[in-house]
Amino acid sequence: MADKDGACSGRRIVILVVVVLVLVCAAVGIVVWATTITNKDMGDIPGKSSWYIGKAEIQKNAQTFDISFGQHTKFQGQLAVNQPLEIPQDCRQARNAELCLEWQRDRKLVIKHIQDGVVSCYDVEWTAKMCPGQILKDCYDIGTSHWYGGYEDYHQYWPLERTTRNTSAYAPTDTFMDKIGDVVERYFISTDGVGIFIEKDVPLFISINETQDKKICLTSTYGDLYPYVNTAGKLPSLKYHVCQAQNVRTIHDYMSKRFRSKPSDIPDVQLFKYPIWSTWAQYHTEINQTTVLQFANDILENNLLHSQIEIDDNWTPKYGDMTFDMVKFPDAKRMMKDLTDKGLRVTIWIHPFFNTNSENFKVGMSKKYLLRQVGSDLPALVPWWRGKAAAVLDVSNPEAVHWFLGFLYQLQSEYNISSFKFDGGNGNAIPKVFSFQNNDSNPNVYAELWARLAYRSDTAVRNQEVRVGASTQDLPMFVRVLDLTSSWDRNNGLEKLIPVATTFGLLGYPFVLPDMIGGNGYIGLPDRELYIRWLQANTFLPAMQFSIGPWLFDEAVVNISREYINLHAKYADVIVSLAREATRTGAPIIRPLWWVAPDDEDAQTIDSEFLLGDDILVAPVLKKGARQRDIYLVEGQWQDMLRGSVLQSGWIKNYSADLHELPYFVRLNASVTIN
Repeated sequence: MADKDGACSGRRIVILVVVVLVLVCAAVGIVVWATTITNKDMGDIPGKSSWYIGKAEIQKNAQTFDISFGQHTKFQGQLAVNQPLEIPQDCRQARNAELCLEWQRDRKLVIKHIQDGVVSCYDVEWTAKMCPGQILKDCYDIGTSHWYGGYEDYHQYWPLERTTRNTSAYAPTDTFMDKIGDVVERYFISTDGVGIFIEKDVPLFISINETQDKKICLTSTYGDLYPYVNTAGKLPSLKYHVCQAQNVRTIHDYMSKRFRSKPSDIPDVQLFKYPIWSTWAQYHTEINQTTVLQFANDILENNLLHSQIEIDDNWTPKYGDMTFDMVKFPDAKRMMKDLTDKGLRVTIWIHPFFNTNSENFKVGMSKKYLLRQVGSDLPALVPWWRGKAAAVLDVSNPEAVHWFLGFLYQLQSEYNISSFKFDGGNGNAIPKVFSFQNNDSNPNVYAELWARLAYRSDTAVRNQEVRVGASTQDLPMFVRVLDLTSSWDRNNGLEKLIPVATTFGLLGYPFVLPDMIGGNGYIGLPDRELYIRWLQANTFLPAMQFSIGPWLFDEAVVNISREYINLHAKYADVIVSLAREATRTGAPIIRPLWWVAPDDEDAQTIDSEFLLGDDILVAPVLKKGARQRDIYLVEGQWQDMLRGSVLQSGWIKNYSADLHELPYFVRLNASVTIN
């Protein structure tokens, strides 16, 4: 028995020695293989202090992983700002030019490198493994470059690094509450040729210059944080793309082509040519049949061009009941006929809210057409600017959308309504806890579906407007800038107008509808000088929108208004041509100066001038009391359309511009068609 045991023991020793030798040989082979593989083919192995993928290097330190991209200029950031302490494991299933690191029971990181011609891209994806409240956070250094894109903002600083934003939910909300505005895209570009695009299913929070740290931080989490409702208990992910190219124009062209759609068509041509006239800023909610007809008569008697007249807020008996208030509009059909006979198209104001005292609230509740409380058939109520408790249309429910559109089609048929002004649709329309029919937790989805509903209301003429934009660049509709304040400054006033128009264009919304000329007049009639300068700044934008009539000032203001309305119409063919170009290339109609000079440092920071296409440069006066301003002309020769002279590129100091004058310049020998 002892001999057998000894033999077994001897055989075990031999087997053990063989196994050890095999393992040693295998280990040596792996080391040799790993050290001969190039960084281009794979990331380095865990256990070292750095990993490589493409032209990017990731270095481990005590607090974060520092990442550096080096395609054209160095772009740096910090991955896993809140990383676990344990050492990650290599989780690559195949050696296919990707880096994969996994922290067991915590998170996983996958980075893939793509070289697409002159553009180098890195697809970054963090996946949480613990709980919905887990926080995934990466930060990138703003550096010395200038940044653009992002979202509509109350101040709309240009470039973007001039702003400060504490960690905020990245979803359409309300700029009046100093939150991210109604137009939101997960897209940022810089003058160093860097672009960042974040996937739409990420529960994204963002900060810019928080604590003056000169960083853009991306955070993904559910937790209990509004507005990412997560009744399904999904785990967060942080998936985004970092791309590098030679300059800001090259990276913008690449990113916009890869990550978003182009407009499928253009809106109604009349909107590009002639102004919209809204009742809102002049009358606010004090409208009725008499005021609407008087408003129309004032427009016509002053010989002012028009595309349509908008009957704005408070035309219904209850908010949510889409019929004319018989007290305020005793004969709406007759009113509509009078307006139509005078050559005026009419649109009306629409929103997704149903106050609890409306008849449609009862119908919508019974048919489950409204956003509901979680686990209940009862509507989830929300306060809004026209009520303390309202239900909201469930735009994810096809039957609810069909029901809602039925009201709009009936208005078109019964009253000859031309189209609609769609208000709301942002995060303020969404209760803090609710249930979509499709159970989607991303609040951006509401804005997207509301905009798509708006398009379906008028697919033929397309003279509707919306105020939200979220992955809806394909829709051929005007997107309105949220209500601006009748002030000169950047606090939602005149100085915001050009930055917000150029931002909309870079985000893929070329059909930007500036808000009311002169602002909304919330505290009375705007300053006369402000009104005139606002009118001039708006003249070369894609559309003009009036509400406060120039006749409320004096005859001189009426004449100046008529002059600039006619000037806009004179260049309307240029604007329409650029709109059609946008459907082919995705290029904006209103362009920043760097569009034609991406390496020009002056052009990269100017926020008071813009280009209409590549060949018309507009430099309105935006300061109270000013009768001159400095103007920067980008490369080329330019004809001064006020003075007739030909000017070279560079700075023009103290250019004279009286109150009735708008400085603008046309590139010499450019093919510009005017009426």
